[in-house]
Amino acid sequence: MRLIFRLLSLAVIAASGCASRGNVDLLEARLREQEDQLRSLHTQVDRTNSELTAARRLNDSLKQKVVQPANHEATFDLSEQQFQVTGLKINPLLTGGFNRDGKPGDDQVTLVFTAIDRRDQPVQLPGRVECELIDPSRPAEQQRVGHWTFDAAKTRTAWQKTLGSFGYRFELPWQSPPTNSDLELRVRFQSQHGDRFEASAPIRIALPKPTLGADQLMP
Repeated sequence: MRLIFRLLSLAVIAASGCASRGNVDLLEARLREQEDQLRSLHTQVDRTNSELTAARRLNDSLKQKVVQPANHEATFDLSEQQFQVTGLKINPLLTGGFNRDGKPGDDQVTLVFTAIDRRDQPVQLPGRVECELIDPSRPAEQQRVGHWTFDAAKTRTAWQKTLGSFGYRFELPWQSPPTNSDLELRVRFQSQHGDRFEASAPIRIALPKPTLGADQLMP
């Protein structure tokens, strides 16, 4: 649709006899600026929708607590953390390949991420975590080289304070040793209330050094 609009705009200018190179360049620059503004608005709308959904869930939860009998043992907690989350954030400094055995090359990926609220503050929230390790250099049907899942109990115990910040830390040992050093790590989080969040990040790992074959001579 955007391409059609751009072509029509250029055609109108050409028909009017004003299609100089400078006018075309100016029009294209304005179109790119409008597309950037549109993407920014879409991002703001997505975040606003997430915040609105969280507020509605919190409101429904508080209403249920209000109508409970006076002798009900549940506490009235205004800090309903499960309704504050708006996304996931992967820690790029603490996420990547890790060498545990001391031999050349990494043998696992360490993942550190957190659920965040609308102020980008970490939120501790139990839920199901699914991780995928992708090798984009492979054919589409063979790109997944690792897949790990963790239930709510394991997610709860994975919450740690690392280098002054809180987050979930998971160790992901190789399931299929990668052959490419540039990979993509994808994380999906599903809260106990059914809310789903996703995040991804490129990572670089150290591959094992190739070993000499029996028919190769040492220099």
